[in-house]
Amino acid sequence: MHKLLIADAGPLIAFARLQQLDLLTQLFASVLVTDEVFNECTCRRDFAESAAITDAVSRAVLKRCSTPPAHFELALHVDAGEASAIAAAVELGCGVLMDDKAGRRMARNFGVATIGTVGVLVLAKQKKLLPAVKPLLEQLSKTGYLLGDTLIASALLAAGEE
Repeated sequence: MHKLLIADAGPLIAFARLQQLDLLTQLFASVLVTDEVFNECTCRRDFAESAAITDAVSRAVLKRCSTPPAHFELALHVDAGEASAIAAAVELGCGVLMDDKAGRRMARNFGVATIGTVGVLVLAKQKKLLPAVKPLLEQLSKTGYLLGDTLIASALLAAGEE
């Protein structure tokens, strides 16, 4: 099991849509959410994902952490949530769960390992925590989550579902 991971808003919303937030705790010992990311995820109380993410924090599936002050400089290049997640990952010496390409590139520039929503789903399938990845990818696509055909094909190949 991987130890610690800082999560960005996009993947949390995706896992909430899939009703798979608890899957994160089966793969990672601790999943932290900065105050900035938590606020991004929960600012729209009318979204079901907001309630699911708030519930996951109340059940300690996700744990809140403060946003490091160093994130302000990063926020010149990526959004505030991504900047806070990257800054926290640098400060804590852990990886980040992030889908945004610019954010992932910036994280790697700081030596932070990245994994995305699709990568977590494939990892979960490889560890036999999910029976299949394809239906979840289809569900995400139907809800408007942008997944490219190349990414989907690579994921299905890695999950043994081509």
